[in-house]
Amino acid sequence: MTPVLDVLPKPSEPWHVTPGFDSFGPAVHTRRPRPFSIRRALQSFGATRMSDLRRLPKVGEESGDRAELERVMIGSFPLTIGQPTIITREFPVGDPWLTMTINLRGELLGGGTTPTGTIVADAPLPLWQIALTTDLDKDVIEPSVSARPLFRFAQIEEGTAGEITAPTVPGVGATTLFNAVLTIIFADPRLLVPEDSVLDTRRYNSIFLTITTGSLADIDTTATFTTLQNVVADVEVLRISPRVPLPLNVVKVLPFYKRYAPLNAFGGDTILNLDRVPTLAMKRLMMFATSGSTAGVPFTGTGSNAVIDTIRVSSNRRDHFGSAVGGISRRVLQHDNKLDYLIETWPTGWYVYDTVIDRSLLSALATGDLSVLQTIFTYQAGLSAGMNVSVFENGVQKLRGTRGR
Repeated sequence: MTPVLDVLPKPSEPWHVTPGFDSFGPAVHTRRPRPFSIRRALQSFGATRMSDLRRLPKVGEESGDRAELERVMIGSFPLTIGQPTIITREFPVGDPWLTMTINLRGELLGGGTTPTGTIVADAPLPLWQIALTTDLDKDVIEPSVSARPLFRFAQIEEGTAGEITAPTVPGVGATTLFNAVLTIIFADPRLLVPEDSVLDTRRYNSIFLTITTGSLADIDTTATFTTLQNVVADVEVLRISPRVPLPLNVVKVLPFYKRYAPLNAFGGDTILNLDRVPTLAMKRLMMFATSGSTAGVPFTGTGSNAVIDTIRVSSNRRDHFGSAVGGISRRVLQHDNKLDYLIETWPTGWYVYDTVIDRSLLSALATGDLSVLQTIFTYQAGLSAGMNVSVFENGVQKLRGTRGR
């Protein structure tokens, strides 16, 4: 029998064996490092002669294959109460965007008689609805998505809540200020390659941000002698400005956000049919259970852990979340969510089903080849009128004009 070492490459060959005879454990096959050559290193930068060293990029030069992150203030925009406000001309397209930050603010003015009222939960977030669209690809944020789930989604993604100052009932002739800061995430920080879903504005001629402002009743339900005024949006973009233009195929998918019509838990609604689109893959579902909700209006009311009992997501193929035995228990899921997202105080009433918990975009749930895709709830006993469940979806979609699914 030929000894094993006689058939393996010799140390003079690219692969050799160490440590060899009389060692514990199997032999380790290693590759000798390639000798360093300063000539080859310089050639990789295009320098074949010493005189070519001036071609090497220096720190701070406007040359070299490098990029820099820039925070760009788009501007401050007055918002019309009770109407949508469209912001488009001010956006500087031409660079990939990582995030968009929107500071929504306003004032409550007290009248000549003592004002009264009841400030709603998570105020002032219920005052606004957001939409973000482009002139080429589909919606990034579908129309009429409440600022409330967008704020919570950013908290879950980043591990901390954004800035929020709730309004208070003003005194006679007094003014109280309020604001809430939303972060619209394009490059997913929880993925191994966050830039897979960056918003590459080089693809577009126009981007449209629509902010719909509600009425005073959306944040102060029984308001008397109170006026809502001076509502403004401050918009900022975090973008990549490459000094050497990147190829247009760097971005693989388009981020996507939407909300569904609410389920009336008290009325016995237990099944929500989710979108099934050939170009859509679902990354996360956020479910929000509330009490004291406005009928038919999603993401209203006060968060409650006394509504949902179990959650299950199933298709015609199999159970994707939960099993035939039953859905995931609310207590177990909120515990898992706390550990997954490192949030010490988990917001009441919120639950997350994350298909990309392994940080891989390839794990997102493709929906186009499914004939049925449903979220199935069971509820606790003792429900009362006004208890609803709202669902918010974060996913990715294929860029228009690109190959593949």
